[in-house]
Amino acid sequence: MRQQRIFLLTVVLIFSGLLLAQVPNVAPTKKALTGETSNKNFLKIPVWVEQEENTFWKEGKLRSFKVFLDGKETSIKSFQAPNSSSIILIVFDTVSDLARVDDARIALQEQFKELSSQYWIGLLKVQDGLSVLQEPTPDRGLLNEKIQEIQVNGKAGLLDSLELISQMATAIMQKAAVRLSVLYVTDSGVGNYRADYMNPVINSSDSGDLSRRFSDRAIQERMSRLSQDLNQYTIPLYFLHLNHRGDTLNLAYQSGLESLAVRSGGQAVFCRTRDEISSALNSLMSRLLAGYVLAVDHPNTKRNVVKVQIEAKSEDGTSLPRLTYTSQIYLRKNKR
Repeated sequence: MRQQRIFLLTVVLIFSGLLLAQVPNVAPTKKALTGETSNKNFLKIPVWVEQEENTFWKEGKLRSFKVFLDGKETSIKSFQAPNSSSIILIVFDTVSDLARVDDARIALQEQFKELSSQYWIGLLKVQDGLSVLQEPTPDRGLLNEKIQEIQVNGKAGLLDSLELISQMATAIMQKAAVRLSVLYVTDSGVGNYRADYMNPVINSSDSGDLSRRFSDRAIQERMSRLSQDLNQYTIPLYFLHLNHRGDTLNLAYQSGLESLAVRSGGQAVFCRTRDEISSALNSLMSRLLAGYVLAVDHPNTKRNVVKVQIEAKSEDGTSLPRLTYTSQIYLRKNKR
């Protein structure tokens, strides 16, 4: 655990240092941040507004939104729109299917061509432990080179990395006024982990042990714990799963990933065939690129959870009811 904390601190310093020191368009001035001050700890809430199914409204301004915490309106201190500077952390967990990973590489390269220079992309991998392949950069040629170096081997690390990645992403977003999303590209299944989710320990003295009847109980419990651990973060998670599996254990695994994505405001897509990979990535990116981030003062409350309500209106005053955001946020302790 201590080594993980050191790694986390090192990565945050590298990423945020690069962004703040070298990239003025990713580290806007305080004036551009509508009043955000450098050391302030804000609660940052990602929001998506749909005009209709899978068609997102991207024309919003700060004045278009209202935020309510526990029923009381609070002022928006910082605002990032879909055209604001953004970081995408792409995390690879590729352990089993080279052909599908190659398809994903091609699809990602096509996406890189479409992204404007406001998008800085970082590359990480989590199989056999978390490591940084490329710090966030706008250099598409460098990114194309790096994703060709992605290995397809080892043990899956997606579940073990989720909290650490969320911590890192949160720390970066607090230091630099940018939108930030995490996109996992994975082909792992339950059998690819070091932990043995396929053979749950059964209490031989307890004939009522539920593990006898529900073989997916271990993976469900793991997902439940993860959901609780991730409740304190507001980083949207996206999962491009390259290899849908239909057995009971993997259906539970995939259902858990989908729940984690939806809770964060993100999305999970599972590809049954190789032909679906490109369109699945397009679907994820459509949502990822359309998000807003609204920052408000961290609530001064002794409670560990706050209820969130957000309203949006177009410039002509028309209410926009199709909003997606985390309606209940568990608060991290505000360090002073």
